[in-house]
Amino acid sequence: MTNSTRRIAIVGGGPIGVEAALAFATAGHDVHLYERGQIGDAILQWGHVPLFSPWRLNTSPRGLAALAELGLAAPEAEVFPTGRQYVEAYLSPLTRHPLLAGRIHTGTRVVKVGRKSVLKGEKIGSATRRDHPFVLLLEDASGEESRALADVLIDASGTWGQANALGDAGIPAPGERDAAAAGRIEYRLPDLLGAAREAYAGKHTVLIGAGYSAATNLSALLQLARQTPGTRVTWLTRQAGAPYRRMQDDPLPERDRLSRLGNDAATGELACEGLRHLEGVHVEAIAAAGDQLTLTLEDADGATSTLEGVDRIIANVGFHPDPELTRELHLHQCYASEGPMKLAAALLAADGGGSGDCLTQGSLGPATLLSPEPDLFVLGARSYGRRSDFLIKLGLEQLADVATLLGG
Repeated sequence: MTNSTRRIAIVGGGPIGVEAALAFATAGHDVHLYERGQIGDAILQWGHVPLFSPWRLNTSPRGLAALAELGLAAPEAEVFPTGRQYVEAYLSPLTRHPLLAGRIHTGTRVVKVGRKSVLKGEKIGSATRRDHPFVLLLEDASGEESRALADVLIDASGTWGQANALGDAGIPAPGERDAAAAGRIEYRLPDLLGAAREAYAGKHTVLIGAGYSAATNLSALLQLARQTPGTRVTWLTRQAGAPYRRMQDDPLPERDRLSRLGNDAATGELACEGLRHLEGVHVEAIAAAGDQLTLTLEDADGATSTLEGVDRIIANVGFHPDPELTRELHLHQCYASEGPMKLAAALLAADGGGSGDCLTQGSLGPATLLSPEPDLFVLGARSYGRRSDFLIKLGLEQLADVATLLGG
């Protein structure tokens, strides 16, 4: 590859998409970023939640220089911003840099991507696919469709829009889809002490999951239970015992706080009226019962029980990439994580499948970002697939690797 000007299309206006747009526009490429919502849309949906990591791990020297050129002060390196602060003080300002004028297309969904005049089953394994530009089908907020061409495609679309199912085997439990359509199930991080307070205060909420999102919601629900009589929380986890692995001298205090809180709640060391923890169970079925829900639970031995009088469900069971976006391209995906195969295999070899601390991870080399489709790069959270240990700093390192592959 040469360092000549390339048409680069970026899907996703999150941290890595915005940083990629700035990086490759600075390098002189013809860059266009497409975001279906607003810049940082997914982050703003949990904007009330503090990031685990401080500003210094979520910014780049290039981004900070761009802020200075805009006359804006750099954020304090060791402060932990909320999601909203991160978007408003950093991501959104970067898109207003003169280099990106007319290149940021919000309210524009990339429906699907293919290769001009080439079908998926043609030119298999051939570098000559590069001679056919990427074709992007775009849809604006009004539903009007159009097309765009690009020489390089960066898929930084993330995973936030596609929640996993809460049922056994990773498929929806009977009744789950109806309950979700009725707005009775939340799969993300509602502002339980703010905008969403009325929907949960004085109600019975079932919380499902044992990751940090679940611990974040558990922390807020317990505060709500202490503040509002009648608020009940039933927490379901598939595994028995303390669900969180605490890091010795953890440099991320919020991660350590949530780990400690989750383990104490799971083992009974945390006393809170209205809290009940059920371990080693999954949801087998969900049924409407008037204005409430009844859940059928199953344990590891196949024994079932019912949980009645449920008002709301929060299912923090993870996310997955959108398989449709690049279906017509030659993307080799890991059968377990759904991330690109080369990177997934390298991550598995490097950390034993997620057993290490994400803070110790780093770039695994430009070659791990190559795919069978020439000039297609899957970056950011999307590149980790179903894994939950992606950090923005890792995506910034990926951008440096892509720059190397593009010739500078």
